[in-house]
This record gives sequence, structure tokens and C-alpha cells, in this order.
Amino acid sequence: MKNGILAIVGLCVWGGLLMLQGTPKVSEEIAAEVVQTMHPQAEVENVTQVGADKVYKVAYYEGGQAGVVEVSENGQLPR
Repeated sequence: MKNGILAIVGLCVWGGLLMLQGTPKVSEEIAAEVVQTMHPQAEVENVTQVGADKVYKVAYYEGGQAGVVEVSENGQLPR
């Protein structure tokens, strides 16, 4: 019973520390990695920040065709 209580307390402390740490914001480097994951053969050419909303436009070149992907600050891919 003592081990069970200690395990629950440990999980609560661990969960609290994770909440305090928070989630990292998307940066130019992370936006480029997202595109590289979606298009493994692509070569990332340029990453630019658009507007105050911190949306990153990532230009890439893959198989003779150019493409652009937008990645928002929260990690979503707006359409």
C-alpha cells in the first residue's frame, strides 16, 4: 500500500513538472524539420516568418518541383 501511495505521489510530482516546463514553440528550425519529415527527399530552400501570428513559410524543392508549406506557431499546418 505504501508503494502504491508513493507511486501516485511520484506521478503527480512528475506531471506537475511537465506542466511547468511547457511545450516548446515552433521556430524556423522546427518548421524546416516538419517539412523535411513530410517530404524526405526535399531540399529546404528558405524559411520565412509571416506576420505577427508567427506563421512560418517553408519553401522546398523536391523532384524538380518547388513547393511551399505554412507551419503555424502551435505546430498546425493551416490551409
